[in-house]
Amino acid sequence: MKKTLFVLLVICVISALFITVAIVGAKKDSLPISQLDSSEKKEEVVSPPAKPLPTNREIIASNLILDNLTPEDVAEFLNLNLDDSASSPEVLARQVSRFTTFSGLLQAATEQSISVAPLFDAPEDFALVEESKIERNNEQAPWQKLVKGDRVDLVALDGQVVRLVASGLITKNDIKETVTEATSLPPELVDKLLQGDTKNLEQEALTSIKTYLTSYYGIPAGTLDALFSGNFNVSREMIEQLVLGRLINALGNNSQTISNTDS
Repeated sequence: MKKTLFVLLVICVISALFITVAIVGAKKDSLPISQLDSSEKKEEVVSPPAKPLPTNREIIASNLILDNLTPEDVAEFLNLNLDDSASSPEVLARQVSRFTTFSGLLQAATEQSISVAPLFDAPEDFALVEESKIERNNEQAPWQKLVKGDRVDLVALDGQVVRLVASGLITKNDIKETVTEATSLPPELVDKLLQGDTKNLEQEALTSIKTYLTSYYGIPAGTLDALFSGNFNVSREMIEQLVLGRLINALGNNSQTISNTDS
């Protein structure tokens, strides 16, 4: 009986040892697997890429509502690179929304400012700055070429001219510059020609100049004869032909305008 109990006790002890060894081994085997699973899960987590900031071009284009102003004009005036990321999209959007338009007749122009009067209203003054763009009769022009009575459409930002488009009479100086560039004649000779002094100019050269002005400006030959004779106070019909599609009444008194263009 004692032997039997002893044998059973030995068997229990041995079984307990085997079970303990098995459990310990299982824990050792499972530890690297757990660590491996944990590391694999960490590698699977990928952060989404940061959303890039919008460019100056995108901000300007989405907030610009003026048809006669381009993103390039805005960027040049604000000294921005269109393709750079907008450093502050909200601030730039507010700047773009402050661009305004204004139309009227030119009253005066200096290097620093211009005065424009809308119909039936008092004139307003706008500052000219280095970045201001000026066009007259579809050509880039300095402020000195602006003539009182010109029809003016401009875009301004906080009272400063961004872009100005003017149209009006073809002045004596316009014709003088065009003839000089087209014929390579000295300006002094062209000036004498426009004053009616054609004694020292060959008939062939005179005919060539008349042909050019007729094709370039669409001025009738009879009108050119009057101009070359020094008669700038010719018919109303001639003046209306030089207005570039604008009604003469919109530019003020005829005689006053002629006086301004000669000065």
